[in-house]
Amino acid sequence: MAKSSSELSKKPSPKLIICPYCQGKKVVKKGIRNKKLEKVQIFYCQHCQKKFTTGTAKYKTYPLQVILATLSLYNEFYTKDQIVDFVGKKYRLKLSGQNIANWLKDYREYLPFLRMREFATGKYSRREAIVRSRMFHGQIYDFGFHRAKMDCILEEEYRHYKFLPLREYLELVLAECPHQVFKDNSFRASEYKDIFNLDGARITRRENRAVEMARLVLEAVENNKERHQFLQNFMLANDSVTVGVEVPILMTPEDIFHYQKMLGFKVPLELKEGEALTGHIDIVQIRNGAVHLLDFKPSARKAKPVAQLTLYALALARLTSLRLYHFKCAWFDGEDYFEFFPLHIVYKKVKTSVKKIC
Repeated sequence: MAKSSSELSKKPSPKLIICPYCQGKKVVKKGIRNKKLEKVQIFYCQHCQKKFTTGTAKYKTYPLQVILATLSLYNEFYTKDQIVDFVGKKYRLKLSGQNIANWLKDYREYLPFLRMREFATGKYSRREAIVRSRMFHGQIYDFGFHRAKMDCILEEEYRHYKFLPLREYLELVLAECPHQVFKDNSFRASEYKDIFNLDGARITRRENRAVEMARLVLEAVENNKERHQFLQNFMLANDSVTVGVEVPILMTPEDIFHYQKMLGFKVPLELKEGEALTGHIDIVQIRNGAVHLLDFKPSARKAKPVAQLTLYALALARLTSLRLYHFKCAWFDGEDYFEFFPLHIVYKKVKTSVKKIC
């Protein structure tokens, strides 16, 4: 169901813990339980007077963060022996190949890339499949590109082959990213808010797999800063549609001129010669015949990064020479997913009246 921007901002966003026994909402924290390898929060229902814990890994011996990290390593083409060795060194935990096999079965719904894995491993080595680069653009950004998944997506559906220029751009980022532009005389897309006219724009709340993955990661990782990167890496490794994370974009005065004068788009932005608009897209996906640009926001119902995401889409469309028509933008957290078409933000159809001839 589509929501207007005013309705969206009024919607509350409390995250309630609901009792699994009586569905009661009067729940309070009631101490900590020390498991073998981690601590978990205990809750108490004031209605039915029962204690309980929450979580996907409720009956698991190992911490959920270790389980998810292990699954990601498997889908990043590490062998089970390599994973056992890695987890032993990093987390100081003993792991077996049977543990990994069990988790792959138990969490299969979060691992749609598994259907692509056999094909991808036949074409790419571990080092070639997923490529990463740490970028120092004022802050540290860990760019990631899933080359193997991109090829699977382009080859599986003919309608996706038109996004080959996106693949070429992601490859180019690794080789020729103009890092200095992101440091000098540039403006961040995230700094722009409420610059577009949203009349007629449809912001739609949808069900999406990204929400389920975010909910799982939020449960596994407590630190807010770590959650963001962990979620990006988890989706890059395990879903079947994420091809890039922390993707750098930039837009020049020439790009803005093209949109304003050549296409007639309403882009209320001015840049001087030598200036640039820059940013980093959290998550880039290809699915259902479109390029999806996603931004993770811890409080999605309160946030409204329409301007930021629209600028991302305008920049990436120019960098790849793809039509803005093929882009969708969304922001999400562990509860909600809001989507819109950036084309509807910058291009307003003019209604023409037809005079009747008597």
